[in-house]
Amino acid sequence: MNIKLLISISVFSFSSVAWSQESTNSAKFEPLSNVRVSMQRMLRSVEGRYFLDLYAGIWNPHGTLYDLRDQNVVAFKGSQKADQLHLKSVKVNGDSASSEQYQLSGHLDANTGNMASTFSALHSSLKTPIQFEPAFKAAEKLRFVFKFYGLKNINLAVTDRLKQVDVINKLDHKVVQSLTNFDAYPKSIGYMDINFDGYYDVVLSDISNTYKVEDKRFIYWMYNPKTGQFQRSPQLENIVGFPSLHGEKKQIDFGNGQIYQVTDGLLNRLE
Repeated sequence: MNIKLLISISVFSFSSVAWSQESTNSAKFEPLSNVRVSMQRMLRSVEGRYFLDLYAGIWNPHGTLYDLRDQNVVAFKGSQKADQLHLKSVKVNGDSASSEQYQLSGHLDANTGNMASTFSALHSSLKTPIQFEPAFKAAEKLRFVFKFYGLKNINLAVTDRLKQVDVINKLDHKVVQSLTNFDAYPKSIGYMDINFDGYYDVVLSDISNTYKVEDKRFIYWMYNPKTGQFQRSPQLENIVGFPSLHGEKKQIDFGNGQIYQVTDGLLNRLE
């Protein structure tokens, strides 16, 4: 691929506006329940052969396993009970009718991100133990949970709105930061490492003004390890499209040919 556009400033630079207020603002809004946190884990096997995109801790855990040596890709869906995952293949190299079927079972440590697993085939003797660890390691392990507040509308013509996210330290249950000044879709948020620095970022679906979910406009709260705070990235918010992360290549695909390579905090648009 040729570099089509090199953005000379980092799109992961942060707004000079704080964009957050004290959690007392939650008194203005109602608590929202049933907000799904869609957390994308990017794991790499310790010897470097396998890369796993994994969505766990939800009712329908799923993921994609990349064999970087043999260039095979297996998509999985399955179930989770506590920290035990049991996934079965649904596509092999994009083919849902593949004659071979695979399983990936393992124990996921939600705090460290490590996963001891076994990759096996139903119709052969393949049974490979794989030890996964976070693909991008941060200097500090953060353990956050979230509380959500917003506006509920009994008028069906008006959509409920997520207005505030409280970031809470899971260890001492204190509010670390309140994210405010936005109108977002209230049913789910993304929690993913957008810039591949090992720290998870918060992604909200923007429904301010006349935007709808289908417009694929997003609000990005990037974690800044220097300040210990989430800060908005106006540059990223100018890009239209859902950020599909390809951690094995450090690329972000926003759709419609908008593929960016992340290098040293800069986005390089690829042709």
